[in-house]
This record gives sequence, C-alpha cells and structure tokens, in this order.
Amino acid sequence: MIGNNKLSLKNQEFNQETLRALWLKGIDCLKEYSISDSALECELLLRSVLGFTKSDFYSGLPDVVSENKRIIIEQLIQRRVSGEPTPYILGYKEFYGIEFYVSKDVLIPRPETELLVDLSLGKIKDGFLIADVGTGSGCVAISIASYSHNLKIIAVDKSNEALMVARKNLKKHEMMETIDLVNADLLTSFRSGLKFDLIVSNPPYIPRNIYQTLGQEIKYEPSISLNGGVDGLEIIRCLVQQSSSLLSDRGSLLFEVFSDTSSEAARITSELMPSAKVTLHNDLLGLPRVIEAEKLL
Repeated sequence: MIGNNKLSLKNQEFNQETLRALWLKGIDCLKEYSISDSALECELLLRSVLGFTKSDFYSGLPDVVSENKRIIIEQLIQRRVSGEPTPYILGYKEFYGIEFYVSKDVLIPRPETELLVDLSLGKIKDGFLIADVGTGSGCVAISIASYSHNLKIIAVDKSNEALMVARKNLKKHEMMETIDLVNADLLTSFRSGLKFDLIVSNPPYIPRNIYQTLGQEIKYEPSISLNGGVDGLEIIRCLVQQSSSLLSDRGSLLFEVFSDTSSEAARITSELMPSAKVTLHNDLLGLPRVIEAEKLL
C-alpha cells in the first residue's frame, strides 16, 4: 500500500551515474510500493527530465546523468511513490494516439474510454452537431474531431478549471474553430429547439460506497468526475433525461458506464427514452462499458 512515507533514494543507493543504473534503481523503488508497470513509469519519468524520446532513452542508457538531473529524478520518484499518478507528474497523457495536457483539475484519460470514441466515429456523418458532456481535458471531443471532417462539437463542463485545461488542448491541436467550450451543468444551458446529432459523455458513475474504498491514487483525481452518487446513476439519470429532448431524429446518445451497474443504467435509459433503441457495448475485456441510445423516428 502506498503511504505517506517519503523515500530517500540516496538510502537506496540512487546515486549511480549512468542512466541505466538510475532506471534500474527507480524500478526497484516503484516495485517496493507495488506500482504496476514500474519499468514503463520509471522510463517516462526519466525521459521527462532528460527530454528524451524513447529511442534517445535506450541509446543513452550507458551515459552519465548529471547531479542536477539526478536530484530532479529523485523528486519525481518520491512524488510517484507517495501516490501521485504519473500523468499528473508529467503533465500529459496519451489517449487515442494523441497527447493531451492534464492536471489535477481533470480526470486522467483511460484506454477503456477509447471505445466511446470508436463508437462515435462509426456514427458520424458530414455536418453533424455533437455535444461532449463533461469534457474534462477535451480528449474525447478532440479525438473525435481529429478523425472526422465537417462537424461541430460543443464541449461542456461545469468546472471552469477543467475548461482551462481543455482550452490548452484545443489550442495545441488547432481545434478552436471546430470545438466550442461551454461552462454548464450537463445540458441545462441548451434550449429544447436545438438538436444534436450525437451526444457523448463519460459521466461520473462510481457508486459512492465504492468510491470511498478506492486507493490513494484515485483520490488525486477530481471527485466530481468519478463519484456518481449513492447508486452511481444520479448524473446518468439527469444526462439521459436531458438528452431525450435534445437529440435529432435518429440521433444517438453514447455514454460510459460502470460495469457493475450497467444493466440498471440500460434499464433507466430505456425508461427515460422509450422511443430509443438501447444497446450495451462491451470493451476489449468483455465488460459492459458504453450504452448507446439511438432515437427512432
């Protein structure tokens, strides 16, 4: 279990001079604190300090690392073993093959959410108007826009701090013309006359009692992005209800769900959108991950 004890890397003989030695010592430190993928995480931390690409890193393993760089590496390893997630330390995370700025104001993008993008791309046509609800870093909206043409996305978040991160990512990926940012709670700011062809969301869906038992790393992330209330479905109920009047004919709602409550989430969706065809999609592990509700004529 990761605790609050600070690791003295000097006590771990972390004063070797070569990059290879620093890497191996760092891996041992992370393993001691039961951090998975310790080799990759240590590599990413070292590369960030040294400004190395992956190929630079492996070709530079025999090289000597300066004292100043070793001190910075020590500080980053200490932050990691204290529980801080690597993407927050680095300030970025890759998602759908694209690099995004992240901070503690936004949820860390996860591979399983890529299914949401896959399903969205399979439905998009020219001229689509799309809403990304709870955009966070903007990773879903930007990923969709990066692999599509001639569409407009409105990315919504109730957190101004999250929207600041999203704006950085829009500028980085030159999406300011394609994606508009709106500060709002779900879809409450949109009039019923507006019709979206697609609404996508990765809402908070973890039941409160489960959220309270999660490890220290998760607690670094904004609870507003994870805690879905007593049964994990509080935000989902509101999202589905609001979406029902804002979808165009044949428009679709796609949102990520917690596998343990996916069946109930699908039942609620069918109840609140009786004219929709509701489908539950599994991820690569075979777990229920995304609910699709297609509005029928």
